[in-house]
Amino acid sequence: MKRVLASPGFVTVVGALLLAVAAVAGYLVVYNPMKPTLSYCAMMPDAVGLYPGNHVTMLGVTVGTVTAIKPEGAGVRVDFEVDADHPLRGQPTATTVSDTLVADRNLAVLGEPKASTTWDRGRCLTKTFTPKSISESLQGFSELAAQLSGRDNAKEQTRIRDSVNAFQTATSGTGPKLNALIRDLATALRKPDAAIGNIGALIDAVASIADSMAVNWDDIKTMVTLANTGIDFINMLWERVVTLVNSLLVILPWLNRLARDYGRPLLGALDGAVPGLRLIAANVGTLKELVEMIPPIVDAFETVIDPATGWPRVTYAAPRVALPQDQAEQVCAAINAVTPGRCPSAENGLAGVNLVPLVLGMVGAR
Repeated sequence: MKRVLASPGFVTVVGALLLAVAAVAGYLVVYNPMKPTLSYCAMMPDAVGLYPGNHVTMLGVTVGTVTAIKPEGAGVRVDFEVDADHPLRGQPTATTVSDTLVADRNLAVLGEPKASTTWDRGRCLTKTFTPKSISESLQGFSELAAQLSGRDNAKEQTRIRDSVNAFQTATSGTGPKLNALIRDLATALRKPDAAIGNIGALIDAVASIADSMAVNWDDIKTMVTLANTGIDFINMLWERVVTLVNSLLVILPWLNRLARDYGRPLLGALDGAVPGLRLIAANVGTLKELVEMIPPIVDAFETVIDPATGWPRVTYAAPRVALPQDQAEQVCAAINAVTPGRCPSAENGLAGVNLVPLVLGMVGAR
């Protein structure tokens, strides 16, 4: 046994076995072939640059490999596997991506992480895209250039030239203004302190407003809470205003017709009432005195109504004049000479004569 263990052949075999075990262990650690995976498929428009064994990525992180590629219908079916820790959720999409134009492409898949349902692995992904190739891009650019140049249409071939000439005409003479504008912008960018100061002042003003709102928030809350009642009151008041305006639509034409038909007599009556109003105003100092005058006026009107008949009555007392005795007797004699019996006596210098019948009788009244 000692000779066997010490022989060079045995050492070589053991070293080879150790290297093989290390290689297998490294492979298992790095590639983890026993790691559980999930199989999916995707229907791609094409599979240019995509081959079995290429990486499958999610947001740039490798999560699986492409297992098979085969034509199917108008597209290409791509089968791939991903780690069981990264299942596809919601409505996943797939596309082919590459870091360069000449390198092999990878299959990039993206699901909806927040979706509650996982994708049915019995169905192939249909929301798939592939980038355009260089030849397709150049062909599209050539087609665009041909359309702009008008192809074989002589009238359309001058369209680009006419557009450039029109743009040149429209911008002619605006170079100095554009240059001045760019210089002003450069000056403002070189000295941003003013703009920053204005922005700082605006921020300070907003902060002051926010502080004021915070301090008076209770009052603001009360105002907002009671705003509904105030708005209801305004609505009710506005309804009254609308009713008043609708009434004016009837009253104003009536006043207009009244002023047109009877304006002159009414103005004459008002002019005639001015002296009386001035007389009342001269004897009434305040509104209180005017109110205090109302009860005596009412009492006076009550005394001029006959309680028996209800008709107005006026009591008149003839004037009496005191004269010397001899003059009273002379006046009484003269009155009796004109109308006998009108002056019965002239005692104590007073002649009792009813002047109204006397005066009216002298002019023929009976």
